[in-house]
Amino acid sequence: MVDFNPKVLNKEELSAISAGVNEEELLLFDKHLLDNYYDSNVFIEAKEPGSPWVIVKDFKTGEQSEKLDCTAQYWSLALGFAHPDVNYAVAEQMKRFTHIKSEGVFPSRAKFINKLSELCPGRLKGGRVKINNEGGSLAVEAAVKFALVASKGGDHFLTFRGGYHGNTLAMITASQPFHTITRFRPFGVDFFTRVPQPYCYRCLWNYKNGLYGKQDPECNLECFNLVKEYLMGLTSRKLAGVILEPWQAAGGHVPFPPDFLVKLREVCEQEKIFIIYDESQTGVYRTGKYFTLTEKYEKELGIDVSPDMMCFTKAIGGGFPLGAMIVSNKIKKRFGPTEDHTTFCNTPIGCTAGLASIMVIERAKIGENCEERGKQITKQLKELQEKYDVMGDIRGPGLFIGIELVKDQKSREHFTELMEDMLHEGVRQNILFGPSMPYLSGTGKLLKRNLIKIKPPLNITEEDADFICDKFESVLKTSLNNLK
Repeated sequence: MVDFNPKVLNKEELSAISAGVNEEELLLFDKHLLDNYYDSNVFIEAKEPGSPWVIVKDFKTGEQSEKLDCTAQYWSLALGFAHPDVNYAVAEQMKRFTHIKSEGVFPSRAKFINKLSELCPGRLKGGRVKINNEGGSLAVEAAVKFALVASKGGDHFLTFRGGYHGNTLAMITASQPFHTITRFRPFGVDFFTRVPQPYCYRCLWNYKNGLYGKQDPECNLECFNLVKEYLMGLTSRKLAGVILEPWQAAGGHVPFPPDFLVKLREVCEQEKIFIIYDESQTGVYRTGKYFTLTEKYEKELGIDVSPDMMCFTKAIGGGFPLGAMIVSNKIKKRFGPTEDHTTFCNTPIGCTAGLASIMVIERAKIGENCEERGKQITKQLKELQEKYDVMGDIRGPGLFIGIELVKDQKSREHFTELMEDMLHEGVRQNILFGPSMPYLSGTGKLLKRNLIKIKPPLNITEEDADFICDKFESVLKTSLNNLK
């Protein structure tokens, strides 16, 4: 095995592919891109390997700046940009090969699958794993397929308002609908029923003290009683499964109360309905020192709410495209050769990067750092909340933080305009915040999009965390003035 040595092009030509882009190339890009949207920042390189800071170039002005990325590129870069350990492992893999056919076995595939099976909590520990080279859409779709294979007569699925499970023709149907924006009819609409999501801060039963991701002390879980009616036969077809994010992410950082998950498991076991968790965003130590939110509940609350199947993407690939689904080995079925594969599904690069990333997180105790930095940021945000009436609820453990922006804390009226201005002002002040997805009415009216997200790489420093909080207040103050 030898290091790379170009044979056709020279090193300068090959390096230039990723080293930068000029104005003419950007104008042509704008002309040739089929999508009608793209970021105004051109990402050039990491400030340094493994950093949460990135050097970007403004698309229009050409000016370069360094920005702290509180989106971790949509929550995927647990170890920052271009982490040296992950990149070294990938380079070693690339010296050997970069692609093996879908049924092929290779070292990193075996090791990654074994590691994921070892890490998953509760009934999933020791389970069977299916990977793909795309992400959460195909992972959840694999779980849907497997539920259809293993269910005794069920072919219908329950999903929740605000849930987001991907953008394939099937999974866009399972996700929160974007009426009037999606210009085609999603596939499989007859196979999904959507029910209300428990939302303690905005309770449908008018409890008022569900704050910081916890349910109101007076709550009687009326929300579960409604969902139970569907689980017990109210859907138009027999249920094969129920799909949910135990702490809803894109929909606004809205958690299911743990007691809801306990009751859900009880009823689903009784009715032979598979539970499918989508931990695409809450997995891989994003919520603290435990691998999944489900494990956090198991270790800290002493409850086992583990599902029959769990799906991952985002940080699971160590910065490379990867999705994974694990199923309890209590379910004896397995996929056949035609049921779930793509040409590139067993990617050596993704498996290598994913395993290397997990090994780094474990060895360097990055999960513990995530928990400490999350507490540091959340504490300062709660102090700011006393100064700024526009900061409503603050939700999320670890570095999975969302802040609801409201007109005032008493009315809790959504302040969508403030969130949108803060995103733009953050760019001007060298910090990248994330948005929640929009909720639209059937006629296309924007109902809400008022949650701003702080979800940086898990390896941020104490100084980075202070910078985030200082910038959050500065951006908030400036945006409030902008909106006057």
